[in-house]
Amino acid sequence: MGLMKARSGSALPADHATAEVPRLDHDDPMLRRRAVQALTGDPDSVSQLVDLLRIETDNLVRQAAFVALASLNSERAAQGVSVLLSDADAALRNGALETLAAMPAHAGPLLAPLGRDEDPDVRIFAVLLASELQDAAAGAWLLELAASEQDANVCSNLAEALGGTDRPEDLRVHRAHLGPRVIQRQCARQHHRQIL
Repeated sequence: MGLMKARSGSALPADHATAEVPRLDHDDPMLRRRAVQALTGDPDSVSQLVDLLRIETDNLVRQAAFVALASLNSERAAQGVSVLLSDADAALRNGALETLAAMPAHAGPLLAPLGRDEDPDVRIFAVLLASELQDAAAGAWLLELAASEQDANVCSNLAEALGGTDRPEDLRVHRAHLGPRVIQRQCARQHHRQIL
């Protein structure tokens, strides 16, 4: 391989000067993916990766960004990903849900604020996330939300989440006392009160 002299006097490979440094805003998706991979493990990359996901159209680049965020497994990463649950892009929301489910210790504390979001779609994703987490705290939160939720679609998802059979033993006790039909009735009453 030919060598060229750098200004400092050190020898560099001849093709070094022409090699493109991967950038998140590069036109080539392969180079964008390399840029994402270069950020993997960097705790300060959360905002960059989330901003990229908001505009990225290439599925492989998106997947790499979600993997990079999940690998951080931090409160900051979980909070960054959670904002994507309100995006208009369904695929992006689903990717955010899967990524949050991959870091349960940091996703669990986000259930309460997500459950208070004005957008019922975000609350539905919070219910789906709680179902993915499958722990007692998430199950208790589902029951709390069911006591106040007024949106019919959210209620439907709540009923399905609480009616599942793959929950830990302590959640089965909750289901025995508060099954899907009871959840639906509670939600219907809340909706009726809102109309009145």
